[in-house]
Amino acid sequence: MNSPIKIYCPTHKRSHMMKTTKIIGESLILCMVDADVEEYERTYPNYEIKVLPDNVLGNFSRIRNEIRDLADTDRFVMMDDDIDHFAYHEQRKRIKMDRGQIQEMLENGFDMAEDLGTPLWGINVSDAQQCYRQYSPFSFLTPVLGPFNCHVKDNGGIRYDDRLGLNEDFDYSLQVLKKFRKILRFNKYYYMCGHINTPGGTSSYRSMDREKAQAEIMIQKWGPNVVTYDMGRSPNPYLRCPLKGI
Repeated sequence: MNSPIKIYCPTHKRSHMMKTTKIIGESLILCMVDADVEEYERTYPNYEIKVLPDNVLGNFSRIRNEIRDLADTDRFVMMDDDIDHFAYHEQRKRIKMDRGQIQEMLENGFDMAEDLGTPLWGINVSDAQQCYRQYSPFSFLTPVLGPFNCHVKDNGGIRYDDRLGLNEDFDYSLQVLKKFRKILRFNKYYYMCGHINTPGGTSSYRSMDREKAQAEIMIQKWGPNVVTYDMGRSPNPYLRCPLKGI
């Protein structure tokens, strides 16, 4: 029998603007520092809350490692608090997914990831039709990013690099690729979220100076042939995976 799937949602100072609760419901487990608990308990009295240590604030790698450690199931998801909806392309239409379809996607995703032998899977990060890639429905070398990432507990001891409070999702994906040679990403499904445009969360401590410092760590760690940046366009890195595949 497969382990139950649990969905953990790190959140900070967004109790009245969360979107993910509306699409997932009360099965969502809210993760926050102690100072936020009272406010969230008033707003979401029926939700399970996990308290994170205060020293995780400002560092998403620490947050994700804490959630990894407290997860009491072999299959778990980390999902941002500002996801508006999940959807997919079919017959040139964009169809929003209901909770039943989301649950089915999660179950199929974990089954396939375990069959493939990878501890990380996710879905498309864009609703653009050119990203649908109907002739390659799966990708195996594409990073899975922070707003929605799905984990198998047994990952060979990989941890998020706590030097990287930002860009930690790109680094984690590279670690998985290095060790397991593949990540599973579904190109059909995608999510839409507010990400850095939403107040609170990581938006409260992002700055260009910090982004540049994080970029230097990534380049030194993986080398300029694997990781490059164009800060004029985006603070996110461009990855060139040296493995063969799609």
